[in-house]
Amino acid sequence: MNVVYVTRRSGAAVTALAALALYALSLRNGFAYDDVPLILLDARVHSLRNLRDILFGPYWPVGGEELAIWRPLTTLSFAVDWALSDGRAAWFHATNTALNAAACVLVFLLLCEFFTPAAALVGALLFTVHPVHVEAVANVVGRAEMLAGIPMLAACLLWARRPAAETRPTRLITLATAALFAVALLAKESAAMLPLLLLLIDTARGRWRLERGSVVAYVRAILPALLAFLAVLVAYATARAAALGGLVPARAHPAAAVLESRAELILTALQAWPVYLRLLLFPRTLLIDYGPRIIMPATAWTGPAVAGLVILTGLVVGGVVAHLRGNGRAALALLWFPVAILPVSNLLVTIGVLVAERTLYVPSFALAVAGAGAAAVLGRLASRAGRGAALVLGVVGLVLLGARSAVRVPEWESTERIFAALARDRPDSSRAHWVLARAARQAGDRDAAREHFARAVQLWPYRDLLVVEAAAFALEEGRLAEGRELAAFGVERWPRNLALQRLLAAASLDLGDTAAARASIEAGLRLDPADPMLNQMRAALTAAGPGEGGER
Repeated sequence: MNVVYVTRRSGAAVTALAALALYALSLRNGFAYDDVPLILLDARVHSLRNLRDILFGPYWPVGGEELAIWRPLTTLSFAVDWALSDGRAAWFHATNTALNAAACVLVFLLLCEFFTPAAALVGALLFTVHPVHVEAVANVVGRAEMLAGIPMLAACLLWARRPAAETRPTRLITLATAALFAVALLAKESAAMLPLLLLLIDTARGRWRLERGSVVAYVRAILPALLAFLAVLVAYATARAAALGGLVPARAHPAAAVLESRAELILTALQAWPVYLRLLLFPRTLLIDYGPRIIMPATAWTGPAVAGLVILTGLVVGGVVAHLRGNGRAALALLWFPVAILPVSNLLVTIGVLVAERTLYVPSFALAVAGAGAAAVLGRLASRAGRGAALVLGVVGLVLLGARSAVRVPEWESTERIFAALARDRPDSSRAHWVLARAARQAGDRDAAREHFARAVQLWPYRDLLVVEAAAFALEEGRLAEGRELAAFGVERWPRNLALQRLLAAASLDLGDTAAARASIEAGLRLDPADPMLNQMRAALTAAGPGEGGER
């Protein structure tokens, strides 16, 4: 807006200071949630001597192949931080804070390519203080979003800075953007959408139109760059397949466990889009997990699925219409989000989470474009009083968003605290009760653990590991009938789960039902003939004879 004079240098400084000040609050946080398995318990990142395992192993040290995630640059950054700090959490959070500040400055500079510095500052501050970014910055493993986002935004900035009349990128720009593309992919796989985002940048620049002659000429002009991007993608996919043994995740989000068709998976995925919209426009409630029962599986068209389809269609159609009418900046604002979010939207490939706030980090640049655009329009108001009122409203809005972020950052202090916040805001979250049950069990609070396990299983009994843990805890407490009932349910649903077969056999033995115990033992040994526990139980039954143990 023209009420305040802003230069690129002053705008970048204000953006950086705001980002650093807000997330300085995270320096008192510890390691939480995924930080624990990916940093504290991953021996690879505790020494830079493990470079081969860091670069060529899966992101997750346990079950990594099933999740099909390979982020060697992100894992390497954890190892570097560990070497520099001897594992101090504050150092890791300081790195995240600095990376986020760099990303926010790049957002400002990129917006300056399309708007005045004053309007760009509004959009950049909206991006900087938005609460949906807290998970990406305040949780250490959210670093993947920034390590991918920084080279993506830098590539967009280089791409945009070509003279407006020049469609063909220079060789230097082509090589630089391809290199940045490779770096982003090594941080997070969702960076695969960068080439399409660059096309949107050129849309906003007016370098091509949806007309046959324009499209053909444009493709010819950027063909060398497209070939370079394709080469990077092929090389990345080859390395990724070698590291993981495949490209597609074998483990899906929890809601997918009860779905039987691809159509049902897509319907369920569409239900995420109203959540995306709420998080961007009204982020009052922030959650670490959006699994059942927060977003339920959809086996038919539901209200949220219809709303999701309307939102997705509206963004795409609106963006195309804006492009056809020559409003490239509006097209950028409308199309950036659906393009950037596509890899994690579960519409193409079903992944391990249905919605995660951290995944909105790069896609939310669309909101920054919209915010800058609104500021530009309001800055042209004829009345000075009107411009002043718009400035006041904008400042109030940014302060409220920043305040929500400031309240959220400390909730990422530990796993227990962030899941306690989830249980507070959504007591119907099975995942919250499961994690709190684990924490209570570890702390020796058996009453709380029993209550949380029971609630978690009641809310969503379709997670095999949850059923295993709940059954094991029941047997540990001597609640034999309850433990066997849980194990029997689990075996019926997941007959190839060896842990459940062991639990059912042990519970049956303790209850004196040797016939059921023998059946479970044999079923388990068909899965793993060398299993020591099952062989030990079989030997004990054989030694006891057919008449011992109250066989029935």
